[in-house]
Amino acid sequence: MHIPVVLFGLGQVGRAFLRQLVKVRPALEARLGFRLDVVALADRRHMWLDARGMDDRALLGLVEQVEGGEAPGARPKPDNQSVLETVWRHLDVPPLVVDATAAEGMDEVLLSALERGARLALANSRTLVRPWSVSRPFFESPYVRFEATVGAGLPATRTLRELLETGDRASAIEGSLSGTVGYICSQIQLDVPFSVAVAQACELGYTEPDPREDLSGEDSARKILVMGRLAGWPLEMRDVQVERLCSPELADLPVDEFMARVSELDETMAMRVQAAREEGRVLRYVAEIDPGGGRVGLRAVPKASQLGVLQGPECLLTLFTARYTVSPLTISGRGVGHEMAAAALLSDVTMLAYTLPRP
Repeated sequence: MHIPVVLFGLGQVGRAFLRQLVKVRPALEARLGFRLDVVALADRRHMWLDARGMDDRALLGLVEQVEGGEAPGARPKPDNQSVLETVWRHLDVPPLVVDATAAEGMDEVLLSALERGARLALANSRTLVRPWSVSRPFFESPYVRFEATVGAGLPATRTLRELLETGDRASAIEGSLSGTVGYICSQIQLDVPFSVAVAQACELGYTEPDPREDLSGEDSARKILVMGRLAGWPLEMRDVQVERLCSPELADLPVDEFMARVSELDETMAMRVQAAREEGRVLRYVAEIDPGGGRVGLRAVPKASQLGVLQGPECLLTLFTARYTVSPLTISGRGVGHEMAAAALLSDVTMLAYTLPRP
């Protein structure tokens, strides 16, 4: 069976998704009886269309050329809705739409696709943390998956879904959900200055191009809100309190100037590390949520606790539910990396393929 795939976003996650898709496509076709054919691609300015589906050589060549800054065979893209409208005229089954962008403003495009029968796999959490009246359809539809939005490769949303679908109820959720900030916390516990830890995280490719996007806590806030909404709590972003790791004085500087001055935060962070150490604790950047709201910020946790033993870019998510009360359910593992997020997207796409009508 031919299943059309439309991919928005040719950044690092989108390109990793295409490489992984090419690698596993023959096995999926042999084992599951369907072939995932990419019929459209779109980045910020361009689109590529082939209603028959692009073969492996074409996809890998395109990935290589896009990484080199080229856009061979591309058409100008009027807007994202135009991409879907063009593709839809050639389809006999609804497409699987993959949003691997980091862009605002995909809500209407994705909602329109969903209403017309498309299946959605999202790596971009922004659609999911809009006002509840906007985001609600994406949580209530069985045809939307968004594993990559929370813990990269961790089976976070899938685990919670399965618990809820079998009658369990969540009471609280907490965890360390930013592999980037987790790495920084591990380093400062080793007495590495905060500014050096931030620079190291940048060099390793863990941070966004502007590391303040990670240090702001907004990423962790979005992730924990997604989990809270999936648990059944229609909270808003304003209900999540966030402790930022970047002082207001440094928030609006150019990136280069920020990196030159981030050492101004070293002394304060070192004092917090030492205060926690004197209590036998370590600092972790923790996100938590319950029906009353959420909180994100540095917390001194016992050194031997599940949060305390995290190392480097590891993430952890703990679910407190009616079944898992005294001993909550915990998931942990590497939580950063484009390959991990792409693998989560591909897993969602494979699951959604089963829900499409057979021609």
